Amino acid sequence: MTLKHLPPAFCWTKMGTESGETLATIILRKEWERRLGGGRFLWGIGQSLGDNPETAANLVGSLMAIFSPMPSKPKAIDVEPGEVVLWNGWLDNNGQVRSLPAHTFVTSRARLPSGKRKQSHYALVCSSLDELATDSELEVHPYRLTNVGTGKGLGASQVTAVVACAPAGEPASGKSYPVAFAAELEAPYFVRLAQPTLLKRRDVAEVGAASRDGDFDGWVRLVKRLRSKPVVARTVGVTPDLFDFQTNDGSTSLFNSMRNAAAFA
Repeated sequence: MTLKHLPPAFCWTKMGTESGETLATIILRKEWERRLGGGRFLWGIGQSLGDNPETAANLVGSLMAIFSPMPSKPKAIDVEPGEVVLWNGWLDNNGQVRSLPAHTFVTSRARLPSGKRKQSHYALVCSSLDELATDSELEVHPYRLTNVGTGKGLGASQVTAVVACAPAGEPASGKSYPVAFAAELEAPYFVRLAQPTLLKRRDVAEVGAASRDGDFDGWVRLVKRLRSKPVVARTVGVTPDLFDFQTNDGSTSLFNSMRNAAAFA
């Protein structure tokens, strides 16, 4: 999705190496996911955004997610996370656990830096008709941003935030971040994930190899196999506000049809 200028309010997320994967391979995986999903994909984030997405959407109508690469060196725990989990479900507003769409593949490290088991993870609900290309000329200047809801400036450690953006006035100064790509956020904008399953080291290695080698068919087979494994509790299904797809039950024909519809050069 090509932007000519930054919207007055948007969700800004900084991205980098995560769960042992480089940013380049993550973006490629998400592009494959986007094509399989008819433009829809999930992007994992580490914290809740509260009511801020709804607040911002009421201001601008269509809420965009802006993605910028982190310029800093990745943390050791992101390069070598140890254990990695795959998230299979999400929690709706009633606390009901529901299956994620069959084509989605969201991972995270299994433990916090403290060593405790990671209890929560979230995902942006994204949609884009365009390729997730990293060729934008726009830049984000943090000094022009404030948190929606509090009106305060961004904290140095904030990775994802819903922000209001002041119009450009004086010449830009201070640190800036390039815009890699953008996507529209669909209701419910973000979800809390559920039902993590621990991935075997072999599976993590195969996912990474498929992305590095550009092996789309191999990646599709991996997603189909890993997402079809039984989870701790049964889910009820996918509600219409999180991608209008079927549940994972009997999803083979659905997955194959999505795969056939994804056209790759």
